[in-house]
Amino acid sequence: MKVIVLGGGVVGVATAYFLNEAGHEVSVIERREGPGLETSFANAGQISVSHAAPWARPELPGQLLRWMGRRDAPFRMVPRLDPGMWRWGLAFLRNCAPARFRRNAARLRRLSVYSQGMLTRVRESTGIEFDHSARGILSVFRTPRAWDAAAGHAEALRDEGVDKEILDARECLRREPALGDAATPVAGGVYSPLDECGDAHIFTRELAGHCARAGVRFRYGERARSIAVADGAATGVATDAGFRDADAVVVAMGSESPLFVRPLGIALPVYPVKGYSVTVPVADRGKVPSRGIADEERKVVIARLGDRLRAAGAAELAGHDRRVDERRARSVLEPLLELFPNGGDLARAVLWTGLRPMTPDGSPVIGRTGIRGLFLNTGHGSLGWTLACGSAKLLSDMTGGRDADIDPSEWALDRYRS
Repeated sequence: MKVIVLGGGVVGVATAYFLNEAGHEVSVIERREGPGLETSFANAGQISVSHAAPWARPELPGQLLRWMGRRDAPFRMVPRLDPGMWRWGLAFLRNCAPARFRRNAARLRRLSVYSQGMLTRVRESTGIEFDHSARGILSVFRTPRAWDAAAGHAEALRDEGVDKEILDARECLRREPALGDAATPVAGGVYSPLDECGDAHIFTRELAGHCARAGVRFRYGERARSIAVADGAATGVATDAGFRDADAVVVAMGSESPLFVRPLGIALPVYPVKGYSVTVPVADRGKVPSRGIADEERKVVIARLGDRLRAAGAAELAGHDRRVDERRARSVLEPLLELFPNGGDLARAVLWTGLRPMTPDGSPVIGRTGIRGLFLNTGHGSLGWTLACGSAKLLSDMTGGRDADIDPSEWALDRYRS
């Protein structure tokens, strides 16, 4: 079957890989000059299998009230005359209900575990390297109260098969000696051994190269204009370089996806949530962490990517605004400096921002639409790197009419109609 994938980020390229592996003739259309140059470019770098949970959680509405008016708030809304923003926001708040949170979290855990297996399969079969490490993620807490609450949550997750270790302050320092320089000593931590780190952009670039050698056609610098439909079926894509015919089309365009499918009558509840990252070259290997770190109270995560440190966080509802607010970016850098003040070359710090394609329930939309041959693989939010390979394999199975390893109905667009 001839398949066009729209979007050359980590989700789109992984989708092309699994479609090609299944024997399809695959083309990828990407408006940028290469793969992984938007949301996948400088994301958090953590493959958060044990941390895959929706942002819409019961405690968030109260936190949002406390954060109102703060320029450095972890989650901030920039009011706009955008009905889509307000509709999405209300649906997001509804998903903070405890029962919905539990259901959404369980769904994400299933996909994240599956996706980690698929990522391992890709890595081992292709041999690509991307500053990968499998040393887990250590969540640190600055106050005894926050650590006690996290320890209780970790104990509850053990009953659900999520393996986490509860560490006191001394054990945190033994695992990560660089924390001994922290401006504010940690009170304790929770260690998740299954989690990994890696550079999503390098992975996407290297996987795209592997796919190209395997026969996938990449059309960089080409902008898709519309999807052609005849007799209720997708027949191809009109681009600024001409018409590309296809038997199936996969929309994996991140935050642009709802804008692209709206003319076809498809209401896709994906909205951009702006996030920030800061990348700092390592100046002293003995003063930086050897594994992923999550500063849970400041809502910032840190990844060790070879000779670089990546700190990421902040969430902002601001439409499709991609401008870097330096003050917001610095609020992501500050926790890194507080925990590891002597390890990075701050004079060479690089500030970046990207748009996370977020659904109200925190789970991606994967699968068929009401138009034959038109598929969606989008809405992964902050978990695109974690969920990319599992989502791609699931989408490939659905496209080819094969039985999927996990229940595809959980990810269908139809769940928003109930």
